[in-house]
Amino acid sequence: MSEKCIRRSIYLPKETLEKLEKIAINKGVKTSEVIRMFIDKGLNIESSREDIDFITDIIRQELTSIYRLEDIKEILDKQTNRLAKMIMKIGKMSTGQLFLLINMFLRMIDEAEEDRFDELLEMSIRNGINYMQKKDFQINDFLQDVDNLKNISNNL
Repeated sequence: MSEKCIRRSIYLPKETLEKLEKIAINKGVKTSEVIRMFIDKGLNIESSREDIDFITDIIRQELTSIYRLEDIKEILDKQTNRLAKMIMKIGKMSTGQLFLLINMFLRMIDEAEEDRFDELLEMSIRNGINYMQKKDFQINDFLQDVDNLKNISNNL
């Protein structure tokens, strides 16, 4: 210890002191050195947090000085609208495929099977609606449950 230290008395829970003593034995140093080491680490972490907050504020100020909030909102709105249009195109294509598939099946079956096809179509649409109502976090589990998918399909 090269710098002058000031003595302070502190009270520690027995378990904490035992852990500190164990660390000191493993490192081959005094318990007081381990305590100083942890205090220094804690202070460094706290000052790093303050530095991060300070840097975050500077970045925020720089961004808002370069871009006005309205400009940022306008950019985000354009991108959001672009994504919405892409999703609409996908929806239109999917709907077109659905009607093509229905039309193909109607041409392949005879009138006697048409009632069964109506049931099949209704149940398929109901299953599709149930699927679309699932939350994002549920989708992977649902699609990976092969037995359940087979069961749903067999029930059609």
